[in-house]
Amino acid sequence: MRYLIPFAALLALTACGSKDETTTVTTADGGEIKITSDTDNGSESGTITFEGKDGEGKITFGDAASGQKLPLDMPVYPGGEVKGTFTGGDGKGEQGGMATVMTKDPAAKVIDFYKAEAAKRGYAIKTTSSANDMASFSAEGKGGETLVITASPSEGEGTAAVIMGGAKN
Repeated sequence: MRYLIPFAALLALTACGSKDETTTVTTADGGEIKITSDTDNGSESGTITFEGKDGEGKITFGDAASGQKLPLDMPVYPGGEVKGTFTGGDGKGEQGGMATVMTKDPAAKVIDFYKAEAAKRGYAIKTTSSANDMASFSAEGKGGETLVITASPSEGEGTAAVIMGGAKN
């Protein structure tokens, strides 16, 4: 039930027609969640951010045009299109995120690209997997960062690469 309040506020924000709307809701346990939307109903782009009191527990959802970065500053696959992003953190140094990149290239080629990019950034490949038209790998950075990338067919759209990463700062 306590999660219904923030989502009701989110729906109210997305129904508004102007940019940079912010509202604060109080949860059943007395906590506060600030919800900010820079989405304009006349547009299909923007972000929605949920943030706990004093910046703790910040989560941001974005779309292709929102300017959100890929996790761990990984690059967008050449010719690929970012379809959505998600970033979050606990406000105490731990942060992570996920993004989806679409391309017409096969999954194996996408994974090869991201493995090379991970290696350039000093990540050690920990696991690799492939089956049918799907491929994935996981890697770890020198500072304990974790990276997992999976590429699989997406019906009618080519290949969807899902990039997930997290780090402690």
